[in-house]
Amino acid sequence: MTKPTTRIVAIHGFLGRPKDWDALKTVILELAPDVDFQTIDLFSAPSSPQASLQPTLKDKNIGEWAKKFNRAQKNKHLERNILLGYSLGGRLALQAAFDKPGLWDEVALVSAHPGAISDEDRKRRRLSDKDWAEKFLNLPWSEVIRLWNGQPVFLGSEEPTRAEIEFNRGSLATALVNWSLAEQEFVADKIIPLKPKLHWFAGEKDGKYVNLFHNLKVDGFIEDINIVKGASHRVIFDSPKELARLLVQRLKL
Repeated sequence: MTKPTTRIVAIHGFLGRPKDWDALKTVILELAPDVDFQTIDLFSAPSSPQASLQPTLKDKNIGEWAKKFNRAQKNKHLERNILLGYSLGGRLALQAAFDKPGLWDEVALVSAHPGAISDEDRKRRRLSDKDWAEKFLNLPWSEVIRLWNGQPVFLGSEEPTRAEIEFNRGSLATALVNWSLAEQEFVADKIIPLKPKLHWFAGEKDGKYVNLFHNLKVDGFIEDINIVKGASHRVIFDSPKELARLLVQRLKL
């Protein structure tokens, strides 16, 4: 068996686990068996081998996390290196691409917000995320999971099982505050030069993100939009096979 020349590093979303990528990974490796598919673990116990990548109070924003992440990745690269992120993981991936664009040949962003929101929306999001952080710290696990899954953005999507034992509640709360969309700047001078290597994916039933990506394309900020059939916001759970097919096609795996 030949050694892989292409590496995909996948970052899950908020309240996510590395296993969230399993179904998609299986299909990608069937279609492109020479790919080395790696996953990042953001929210498990502090004893995790990847504990250094979990959100901490020292990481005041996602830009600081991106620098730490890139430092950890720079000696692991193969001939071709692809960053893949879903939702929060996509926002983190975008910041990593901003920080060190030369480290990543392609960046695939699934249901990921680039940060283009108004000042008023930023204020509302900051308050909302602080409220959610308190809930994740203090409410019974079953209750906070029920409330989280009840948000309109997840309507029509698969609801993944989440066991409390798999998560560090403190890390979840810290991520909600320090990695809030409210703290993520939309930097046109950084995103426009990266247009050729940024690939955006949204579920066809996720009207919010389909419209967001369309408007950003019309305004000249992004160029490659891919709509995933049968999916709502949680694309990696709703349509992993279709997303895998699109990734293989768009990334030329």
